[in-house]
Amino acid sequence: MMTSGNLGGSRSDMKITGNGSSNGGSFQHIKIMGEAIINGDTDCDMFKCMGNSEVNGLLHAGSVKVQGEMKVRNELSASSIGITGELSVGGRMAVEKAKITGELQVGSDCQMEEMLVRGTVEVNGMLNAEEAFIKLYGHSHLRELVGGRIMVKKGIGLPFLGKFIPGTEGSLTADTIEGDTIVLENTKASVVRGRSVTIGSGCRIGLVEYIDEFKQDSEASVSQSAKIRL
Repeated sequence: MMTSGNLGGSRSDMKITGNGSSNGGSFQHIKIMGEAIINGDTDCDMFKCMGNSEVNGLLHAGSVKVQGEMKVRNELSASSIGITGELSVGGRMAVEKAKITGELQVGSDCQMEEMLVRGTVEVNGMLNAEEAFIKLYGHSHLRELVGGRIMVKKGIGLPFLGKFIPGTEGSLTADTIEGDTIVLENTKASVVRGRSVTIGSGCRIGLVEYIDEFKQDSEASVSQSAKIRL
């Protein structure tokens, strides 16, 4: 069952229960319980889904809450998102606050103010977050991670819809990681650059450049380190 529309030019609600589809547009609230496809660019104050949803266009929302799987074919922008399950964004992603338990895939650059991820992350562009905390479950891949405070911790198992299946330790592979304060575990990176850098157990780093402080765990490998003098 589906109700939608912009009656009299006002922002109405969209509600889909079971299986359904709708054209995009401007809405106040979008609520999905089941499976839904939205065709076209979509703007809303709140997007809430329990099940599977797909937006064939860009999505601009005040808040996004999903339990299940969500795909946005183009860009996603929101004030806040909370995902338990999987989120796939084909284009750029810009969010003020994000809390994700499960899997995040972004096809282009990703910009966040606050980021909390427990699971796996794959970003094909630059991931820029003022505060980034990643608890690794499964294998994550980033090209470039830039932020103010960056913390990457290992977990054990694989994420599935917010639950973690026992298995090997999680890991992160990145080309470059750059921030003010950086703490890493189980991370493989070519270059890590920061003001204060802590390389924890399970890390394999090519080059560490630091301004104030550098610490290395005995179970970490760093090929080269250099203090940057400003």
